[in-house]
Amino acid sequence: MIAVDTCVLVRWVLRDDPAQAAVADAVLAQPFFLGVGVLVELGWVLGSIGKMSRSDMARTFETLLGLPAACVQNETHVRWAVERFATHGDLADLLHIANSVAANAFATFDAKLLKQAGPNAPVKVQALF
Repeated sequence: MIAVDTCVLVRWVLRDDPAQAAVADAVLAQPFFLGVGVLVELGWVLGSIGKMSRSDMARTFETLLGLPAACVQNETHVRWAVERFATHGDLADLLHIANSVAANAFATFDAKLLKQAGPNAPVKVQALF
């Protein structure tokens, strides 16, 4: 199994370079690892450079996570983050929470993040104020 970089995923999603998109298709057809950091970066690229809407980004992430060959870091919690993001919240913040399940709490000065995470967050979100 190989881990994929954000640029592979960007080519797969945006299809802006046909040759690289074909290579990305072949790579994602084999077992591959998706790290949370790569997903955070992908979210930034799709929103900032790709100008994708929240709903399109959420659907894209759901499709990516559903690929048969995907092995996703903290998959259950990453799926939680994508589901929350589909309706509200910041994808990067939610993925950071999803990747913090080994901790007792996720500390933040961002009061909005408490509401965004909701009561079923995979780790308690603790406001520092």
